Formats: sequence, structure tokens, C-alpha cells
Amino acid sequence: MKKMNIRIIAMLFACLAFASCEDFLEVVPENASSIDVQLETAQDAREYLNGAYDALSFGSVLGGQYSLVSELMSDGVDGTGLDGDWFAHYTRSTDIFLGTTRSMMSDAYKAAGRANNVLDQLGSIEGLSEAERNTMEGEIKFIRSIVHFESVRFFGQPYGFTSDNSQLGVVVRTSQNTEVLNRSSVGAVYAQIISDLTDAINLLPESNDIYANAWAAKALLAKVYFQMNDFQNAYDLSNDVIMNGPFMFDASYSDKYGYGTSNEIIFGLISTQIDSDNANGGYRGYLRPDASTGVPGLFASTEYASLYATEPSDTRKTDWLVDLNGQSVIMKFAFDSVYTNPVLHLTELKLIRGESATETGNSPAGVADLNDIRERAGLIALSESLAGEPLIQQLRIERHKELYFENNRMHELKRQAVRGNPSLTIRNAPWDCAGMVCQLPDNELKGNPDMEPNPQGGCN
Repeated sequence: MKKMNIRIIAMLFACLAFASCEDFLEVVPENASSIDVQLETAQDAREYLNGAYDALSFGSVLGGQYSLVSELMSDGVDGTGLDGDWFAHYTRSTDIFLGTTRSMMSDAYKAAGRANNVLDQLGSIEGLSEAERNTMEGEIKFIRSIVHFESVRFFGQPYGFTSDNSQLGVVVRTSQNTEVLNRSSVGAVYAQIISDLTDAINLLPESNDIYANAWAAKALLAKVYFQMNDFQNAYDLSNDVIMNGPFMFDASYSDKYGYGTSNEIIFGLISTQIDSDNANGGYRGYLRPDASTGVPGLFASTEYASLYATEPSDTRKTDWLVDLNGQSVIMKFAFDSVYTNPVLHLTELKLIRGESATETGNSPAGVADLNDIRERAGLIALSESLAGEPLIQQLRIERHKELYFENNRMHELKRQAVRGNPSLTIRNAPWDCAGMVCQLPDNELKGNPDMEPNPQGGCN
């Protein structure tokens, strides 16, 4: 099936299946899936599962808003002129009534709910071979692992915040239903994520058209372990994908942000009809300069732009940042064409492998990955004798540059804090203050009166 046909079918099916869901969600928790659609044929299952991928690509989820909130709450965006929900995130003063957090949770759990609905019926769907059932089960567990991983990073304190990770995380949904459930601990959420991805690795083939495959599951699990500061597992998985997978480093760091041009995307979300589907539309909506004024809704922070001051030959600055009256317009993403959102890609895996190798005593491997990234950006290679903490700091600088506006920065700073920097501040605020965690939305709390909200309060 052609990629465009897959996308259109997913859009139409999702719209038909969920046309009336918003009213019903007013009386159930945001994390619950309220529509029970009977699936009978293999085509039904495939189209419905396409709808789960579609939900992941919403502008409110991986299609832009996750990245926006991560930069707003850390140090990536110029705060001048912000208002409304954006200002609440920037000032770390989110409350239960924000539309951003409501859509971040409800739309993400739509993806998990749609996937779970297929899993609940998978054994009775006609026309599926055993291999097809295994593949679909692997895709389902991959999708819901993303939902749980991203949700717990925004709505709970990070892994390692307590010694036993008993701090509250998010609701774990492994079945399609409207059952009222309470929040699981962060440790329990991560355990479910690891279990799902381990299953997905074993169930998925290495090639699966535009859908999640075994390499994608390994890459995501490497990212999860890295967030946990479990460096040996993060190294083993990232190294497996880099050394044994079919992915190659693109000649240009910008190739992975186009459509169908990259050799290094491990898992991406595709937009095919820029005027009619809103896949990844958050990036266009937030960053594209206004057609009449030429001014975008957001500018890069001086903190981010200053990363390039010491090495002006870095071509990422000239390609990704354009000066407009002293402010930096973010030009990293495609605004007026179809776009592949590179959710998992080889550059990030090299950064994971490089730092994990250094942490486990293999600094030469860390230097090699660091220099691969630097040289592609027009920078000179650093000394092969670089090791230990100085090497880790250089790898983190490259991570900051390369993964800008890719839902990295806030989570990365928290990871660094629990790794060994408890006094770390994020834009002059303690990394572990109450406001550095998004407040649960009102619909979530109304749907379950026993649900414990996050602590209220800002950071300063």
C-alpha cells in the first residue's frame, strides 16, 4: 500500500471512529479510551491501528507540543511577549485548567486506547496470520510505550528522583476501557515501558514499511534506559542499532527533517497532505513566520543561540537560526511542505552511545561518536585523548545543539540532575521544584475524585 493511501485511510477512519468522543470524555478520565469499536477483519485492524499512529502525530503530542513545552519549561525559548498557556509553562505555573496539558494527556492516551483496542480483539480478528498478529502486537506495545514514557516524563518527577522511584507517575493503560485507575509510581510506569518494549523487540520484524519495527523498539528502549542513567543497557541497545541496523549517517544534519530523504530516521511520523492533515502541525504553527509580518510566534532563547558563539564555523547556526532584529528565528523544520518528524534517529543514538560508552569506561568510543557529529556540522575533531567528565560535557553540548526543539531539553536536564548534579538550576529555578512538573488537567481529576494532583506552585 502506498504511504499516502495509508495516511488518508488512517485519517478517515480515525475521524469516523472518534467523531463523538470529546463529549464523552467530559465524564471519564482523560487517560481512558471511551470508544469501543468492534474489529472483524485484518483491514479493520490495520486501519484502526493506523489511527493510533495518527494520534501520535497530532500537534498536541509528538507533532510539536511536547517539544514546545520541553523548551518553554527549560531554557530554549525567548520568553518575551508570551501569554496564556505558553506563559504558564514558561513561568512553571501550570494549573489544572490548561488546554495544553489537557490535550497532551488526552490525545496521547487516544493513541494508547486505539492501540489497546486492537490488542484486546487481536485473537478474534479474521484473516490475520500468526506473523501478522505478532507484528501488530509489537506495534501496539511500541505505541503505548511511547505514550507512557512521554507522559510520565511530563507529569511526574524524573526516574531517580527518589531511591525507589515511588513518586507518582501516570496511569498505566494496558487495555481499552473506561475503568477509573489511579496513578502508578514512576518505577512501575518504567517497568511497564521496559516490558512492552522488550516484547516489541521480540515480536516485530526488522522491516515493517513505515510502521514501527524491531530497530525502532530497540532505539526507544535505549532512550528509556539512558533517561534512567542505566548506561550499560543504553550502550548495548544503541550500539546494536548503530552497528547492525540498516541506518546510515546522512551527509547533512538537515536531511532527516525533509520528506523521504533521510537514511538515519529509525522511526518517524509522516505528513502527506500539508493542507488537509495536521500531522506534525505543531512545528509549523509554532515556528513558521507569519505570512504578512514575517514574525513567528516563538524565537530561540539567547541561551541556545549562544551555544554557537565559541565556534562560529558551526553551520547549524546559519542553517537553523536566522536573525530578525536581534532575535533568532528557528528554521530547523520544514514549514511549507510535507514533513517527516524524526522521532527516533541515528544522531540521537550516537549521542546516547557516546555518553554511555564514556560512563562505562570506553572514552575512545565516546570521542568517535562526538566527532562524527561535530565534523558533519563543519567543526574540527576533538582530541582522541579527551575522556571522562570533559568528554561528557562536550557530548552534552552537542546533544543540546542537535536535539533542539525535539522534546529533549527539559528531560535531559532532569536526567543530569539525578545523575549527580542535585544543585542544578534550570533558568534560575531548582530542577526539582513543583512547577517543573506539569499539573494534571481538570478532566483527569474530575474523572477520578481519588486522583492525587501534582503539588501546586511555581519555582521561584
